Amino acid sequence: MRIAWCGVVAGLVLSTGCSDEQSLSEKYPTQWKTCKALFGAQNMDSLRDMIDSDALKISTPPLSVSQLKKGLTKEALEPYDKRKGFSEFDVCRMSGNGTFQATVAWSADTLKAVQFYTKSWNRVDKDVYVSRNSNIYLVFRCDINGASTGQQKQVLLGARVSPSSNPRFSAAFHQQLTVNLTRTLKNELACTNKPNIPDDLQLSK
Repeated sequence: MRIAWCGVVAGLVLSTGCSDEQSLSEKYPTQWKTCKALFGAQNMDSLRDMIDSDALKISTPPLSVSQLKKGLTKEALEPYDKRKGFSEFDVCRMSGNGTFQATVAWSADTLKAVQFYTKSWNRVDKDVYVSRNSNIYLVFRCDINGASTGQQKQVLLGARVSPSSNPRFSAAFHQQLTVNLTRTLKNELACTNKPNIPDDLQLSK
């Protein structure tokens, strides 16, 4: 019935292979759920429609939001491994008629370094900084509950959001996705310092 229905739709409208909400949730249940939880369901629906094609796929590993939260919290609380460094979590990577990718990791840059290198970093709120070339890289201070003073090796959490190669992917949408991601991370990790991620990242400066 599903194949027949797709055929009917294709006969009425120019279809891109019926790569709709249902197919993504069937093929990539954990990945699609994570993308929607981190960036917002409406935003991901818009992105899906934007890059939809017969070859639409999600290529990130099946990482749930709770697993991401657990991994980031563990790195904040446990002794820092200088040889290993911090893990980078590939949280959402989609490709089709264009690409999209976002990663999350504790930043290798210290708060002091970010505050000093003002040519590379733009302060958008207290302990919230953004750097942009083609990507948007936002870091914000996130103190984790249970970490004693001086125990948390790094307090800056970073989110890097790459733009889609689809021409319909606007700068405003790029910023909106970044803001949603970082606010979700702040809420999931329950940062005790309660950082404020503003709507406007002042990217035109």
